[in-house]
Amino acid sequence: MKKKSKHIVIILLAAILLVACSKDKDSPAPEVPVKTLTPMPTIVSLVYSYGRTVVYTMDYNDSLQLTTIDMSYKTDDGENILKTEIRYNETGLITTIDVTDASNDLNFATTFDYDPNNDISDIEFMINGDVQPTMYEFDPDNHIYKLDGDLGNFPMGWGFDPDNQLTEMVISDNYFQLTSSGNEKGVFHNLDSQPALTIWYGLLFYLSPYELYFFHQKDLDRFETIDFYYDYGEKVRDGDGNLIAFKMIPDDPLAGTISYTISYKEY
Repeated sequence: MKKKSKHIVIILLAAILLVACSKDKDSPAPEVPVKTLTPMPTIVSLVYSYGRTVVYTMDYNDSLQLTTIDMSYKTDDGENILKTEIRYNETGLITTIDVTDASNDLNFATTFDYDPNNDISDIEFMINGDVQPTMYEFDPDNHIYKLDGDLGNFPMGWGFDPDNQLTEMVISDNYFQLTSSGNEKGVFHNLDSQPALTIWYGLLFYLSPYELYFFHQKDLDRFETIDFYYDYGEKVRDGDGNLIAFKMIPDDPLAGTISYTISYKEY
């Protein structure tokens, strides 16, 4: 009788083991999280039809925030390089943008303060440490920022849509308007664009304001002034829809085209 009981116990243990192994075999393997890589523009190159070439090289942090921009400008007179560093506060808002122009012994610093709604409450612009007197206004209902002072590019104004994408800009007596297209990706489609970036770039009035595509997430169709316009044409995209080449084509052929090429890096 004892032998029979022992035999039954062995059979039961074997059955349990078979069921357990069967369950292990049928159970799906634990999922390993896959990091989704995000393409960010790292090199934006421009070639003007009259010979000027510009190369912007950009880097980002782990939060996909733009942290540095190296700008190289080449003309028949030589090359000038500007180095830019962008700093953020603990909530991810831009607080300071420093630009160093070593060849001309210049430094431009722009600082931004914010109100409890995370809207820009004040802007300070410095050249070689000297604060430039300015008057700042913000219309939150219409997303319009204004800055006035004694510099040659003032007064300045920027209008944004509800998505913080630039729609219009005033530099001194010049008025610019942007028209975006459909739902296709812009050059900075994956960048959390902030008005502070576009405002800072406009303050460097001797740079062409359209060279960095206005940090636009949306695809652009036209850059228009009172007297002329550029169309964004001959667009080339990669298999994922990222814009890798296009031209700014003026309505006046004598103005010359500007050819863009963009390289992306996955972060």
